[in-house]
Parts: sequence; structure tokens; C-alpha cells
Amino acid sequence: MLKILNKTNMKKYILVVPVLLIALFACKQEKAKKISIDKLVNSAEQFEGKRVETQGMAVHFCGAGKKKLKLKSENGSVVKVIPSNLLLHFSAKLNHKKLKIVGRVETKRVERSFVDKIDREKTLLCHIDHTPCIDEEWVKRKQETGVSDSLSAVDVKKLRNKMQKSGKDYITVVTIIADEIEVIKG
Repeated sequence: MLKILNKTNMKKYILVVPVLLIALFACKQEKAKKISIDKLVNSAEQFEGKRVETQGMAVHFCGAGKKKLKLKSENGSVVKVIPSNLLLHFSAKLNHKKLKIVGRVETKRVERSFVDKIDREKTLLCHIDHTPCIDEEWVKRKQETGVSDSLSAVDVKKLRNKMQKSGKDYITVVTIIADEIEVIKG
């Protein structure tokens, strides 16, 4: 039997279809895999684009942009955490707290050629992801006090040591684009 849609029936379908689509997409969200920061860092490419859940200590927070957080394991492995909602900012209240993070993994390489450029230009780097520091006031203070070149040299040496230790011409920066952030220990 063929049912003909009239305006009343059509309105019902117009309201029901979006609700069903939202429910369908919500059900398909990938379940986060629980993993330690150490394992994530050691096999980062394997988790590229996947949702993970991990825990660690927030040891550094970007005061300039408030969009980056450094999460560290008990063994010293580090991941960068950024909020999935770009309108959100991290609060300094998260610093030195144990956090549970759920989000999608992204990796980026810091190549030897970039490190060589930083060495030549004496650029001060972010302590979280090794990009040029955006905290202009901090950079200016370090330049004025004459310590910027030595700080840059220390960063370059650390990056080169990591590369030498790994036997690769790059280091991998692991980022979690966080959907959920929960303080689990004060």
C-alpha cells in the first residue's frame, strides 16, 4: 500500500530525520583506547587519527596562548594537549594536576633542518612542541638579559640529542586534540 505524504506528515518527517541523523552520528563515535603516555609516544604513528584515553601530570601550560598543555608520564614521556574546541583556553589551575585526557592523536615531525635553522637564528622555542615561542614579552626579557642565545643553544642540544638517541633525523611531537579533560588528582 502506498501512503501519500501530506503537509502534516511531511512536517513530522522533517523533524524526525535530523534527530535520527544526530543519533546515528553520536552512536558511531569511535571508542577511545586506553593507553599510557609512554606507549603512545613510543608508537605514535600507530595511533595517528585515533581516539585515545590517557593520564599524566600537567607540567607546563602556555601562558601566552593558553591553548597548549604539556602532559608528562611518571617515566618522563611527554605529549602536547590542545582543546578540540578552539574557542576554549586552558586555565593555569590545571598546571601540576594529574589529568585524564580523551581525544584524537596527531603527530608532527621536528626535522633536523628545522633544528639547524633554529641554531643559526637563535630562536627561543616553546617548551611544549618546539615551535617558536609566541610569548613575546618572555622572549624580549630573555633577549634583554642576554640569556636568549644560551637558552636557544640548550634547546637545540636537547633536540639533537633526542635525534641521535633515536637514530632518526627528526623527533615526533605527539599531540592529543582533547574532547575531554578531567582532573583526577589534585
